[in-house]
Amino acid sequence: MAIQNSKTRIAAAVGAAMGAGLAAPAGAVVVVGGDNGWEVSFDGNVNAFYTVGDYDAGYVTETANKTASRVHTGFLPAFFSFNVKSPTIDGMTGSARISFAPTIQTGGAKTQFSSQSGSVGPVPGINGATIDTREVVANLSGGFGEVSFGRTLSLFGRNAILNDMTLFGVGFVPGGDSFGSITFGRVGHGYTYPDFAARFAYTTPVVNGFQAAFGVYDPSTFDGVTAYNAGAGGVGSLLDENRTPRFEGEVSYSTAFPGGNVKLWADGLWQDTESSCTGPAATAGGVAAQCGDFSTVAWGVGTKVGYQGFEFVGYYHDNSGLGLTAQFNGNAAYVDAGGQLQERDGDGFYVQGTYTIATKTKVGVSYGEGNLDGLDVGDTAINGVNTHVERQLWTVGVYHDVSSWLRLIAEYNRGELNTHTPGKNPGANTFSVGSFLFW
Repeated sequence: MAIQNSKTRIAAAVGAAMGAGLAAPAGAVVVVGGDNGWEVSFDGNVNAFYTVGDYDAGYVTETANKTASRVHTGFLPAFFSFNVKSPTIDGMTGSARISFAPTIQTGGAKTQFSSQSGSVGPVPGINGATIDTREVVANLSGGFGEVSFGRTLSLFGRNAILNDMTLFGVGFVPGGDSFGSITFGRVGHGYTYPDFAARFAYTTPVVNGFQAAFGVYDPSTFDGVTAYNAGAGGVGSLLDENRTPRFEGEVSYSTAFPGGNVKLWADGLWQDTESSCTGPAATAGGVAAQCGDFSTVAWGVGTKVGYQGFEFVGYYHDNSGLGLTAQFNGNAAYVDAGGQLQERDGDGFYVQGTYTIATKTKVGVSYGEGNLDGLDVGDTAINGVNTHVERQLWTVGVYHDVSSWLRLIAEYNRGELNTHTPGKNPGANTFSVGSFLFW
């Protein structure tokens, strides 16, 4: 069995399994091969950022004006990924990928020991560090295209997130102490998070620059959309039943011209969700609501144009019953004046311009918004905010490749939350510096 060291362009963890074409520094991938044609390889990254920010009271999670600093993982977690590739037989090649995505930050209590009620002495434990198994996916590729099954990044919104320059930075930070496992990038400020979901998918071969992908997904439940069912005498969910899977799709066109290239794409999703409760229900606020169907529909269009070191990216999406940041949450629904559960409309966009100097240093600026429509008098939002909600984010970033395996980043972000309520337009200014090591 031979061990070979080769240079490859990995897509910094998330892009590698999706074929999204996201450029990342070349990493040293160890490929282990045998006489029978099988290959095993490994890739990944470790990244860390220092962020200092000023946060206004009322900005997402903050209850008071605050200045805070953290050392943390960026929008991308660290990754360690295993790849397997089969020999090609009868024109078909199999491959599989499993990715583990840890973060570096822990909770505020930086101790290996914590006390526990009723115990004698300290109980070992560490507070907050996470490991997320993001990808468990297999692919069958050949002249027919590619059939894929497992868990990986969803189709709707994937090109928007993979072409966002904050993918290698920090982007939106909801509060000084609310980093969770990762930061938010431009999620909720131009696109909703596509997330990693279980599915079967098919991708066509590229024909004259055109390609299409379609997926059948494990449906999502709606977080926070619950009610008191008077008939059942207890608390239940208004949206807890899925009789069909979720469907997602994407079509794209790519071409090159002297000195540049262009890519266009369109994506969309549909999911039908019902309720297992029967008859009237009442929300926590006492508003009567009927059980019934709820259809989530979303579509988006985007473009990326590159020429002589300059690159422009633009994306717009429109949705009904999807939500603002994380998909399928309480932002997505409301109860109308007649007591019917309804889909809340929203949209978002971002534009981004970058210039790469001597193939090593990319400088860029981007702006994006995420919106939820306001409601009529008598309507009740599930998340308690009836007015129009608008999230805005400006980003200025510098991304410098010291070598094929080391990237340095500096990023400034200005975010604002506008609910169109007089006197309430809180925001945050954050500055981050960090680095990636790829392999």
